[in-house]
Order: sequence, then C-alpha cells, then structure tokens
Amino acid sequence: MIPYSRRGRSVAAAALLAAASLVAFTGCAAEVPMPETPPTQAAVRSSPGPKLSDDQQRTVDTAWTAFQKLNGIYLAAGQTGKYDWNKDITRRPLYRYAGGRYMALLERDLGLLAEQGLIRTGKPTVTLRRVVSVSSTSIVVEACVDDAGTDTVNKKTRKSVAAPGQNKRYPVTLRAGLYPDSLWRWVDSHTDRAASC
Repeated sequence: MIPYSRRGRSVAAAALLAAASLVAFTGCAAEVPMPETPPTQAAVRSSPGPKLSDDQQRTVDTAWTAFQKLNGIYLAAGQTGKYDWNKDITRRPLYRYAGGRYMALLERDLGLLAEQGLIRTGKPTVTLRRVVSVSSTSIVVEACVDDAGTDTVNKKTRKSVAAPGQNKRYPVTLRAGLYPDSLWRWVDSHTDRAASC
C-alpha cells in the first residue's frame, strides 16, 4: 500500500492484490505505505548516500513530508473505497503531492479497487533508507516498505484476494520533481519485489 509497489500485478491476475508501493504498477495495484515517522536530519545523513548541505536536507524533508501526506490520502482511499474523482484533476486529493505517470498509476489502482469491490486493510510502514541524489529540481530516495500486516480483501465477503507467497519487505526507489508552482510532487517509483531490506 505505498505509492510505489507493484503488488497489483498479481492482483490483476488474481483479482487485485494488496499492493506501494509508489509506488508500483504495471497491471493493477500501487501500494503506498505510510511512513511511521518522518526522517530526521540525523537519520538521513547517517545512511549511505551523498553528504547533504543544510539547504538540501530541508528540501528532502519538505519533499518527504509531501510523500507522507500522499501516502495518507492514498491509504485512506484504498481502505474506505472513497476518492474525490473531480473532473478537474487539479482539485483531486492526490494532485498536490503526486504528478505525471505516478499519479496516473495511483489513481488507476484506486479505480481498479473500486471497480472490483476490493479494499485494503492494515497499515504498511515505510522507512527512508537513504537519499540517492538531490538537485534543484529532482530528488531520488530509497525506502524500505514493510506491508506484512496488510491485505486486499473483497469488500462484501472480507475474504483475501492477495496472491500468496509475496515478499512483504522490499526496497523502493522514488523520485520527486519540483513543479512550476514550487511544490515537490512524487512522479516515479520502482519497486524491487525480488529483493529484501
């Protein structure tokens, strides 16, 4: 359940799976786990990656805060089945925090869940592992998603439709871009379900 998970591939094959991650998508579900706590300057700087200036750290903190809000909106929509599908895309809940392909995939995932009568249960956690790069217009980070306590279930029967045997702890690479309105929006994600973290 993170905006960066490609869990939905099996969901498309099996009905839609409790997928983040996001993150993130090729056949159905994108997972957007909500981080338990925001990264601290010390936590990000102590992990492997480039040495960040104070300005770069503030930029990363701002973008990560936007990611947490994005995750909260996505998780709530996946768990309740409610999302404001305003015809004006700029008025949709995810618009302030996501853009481009990533937003399209997250919304597609929410649409598929609704069409198939599925909802998500549980709350995944996301830990920021390291900052890969920071520039004036782009941020790339690596995170670890743990969605062991989550599931995708049929709304009426409450029976699980998740494919069995999936890796529940996996790394995700996310990219944010700075938009002309001065907002950082998360625009891309890559989930490596074959790896663990």
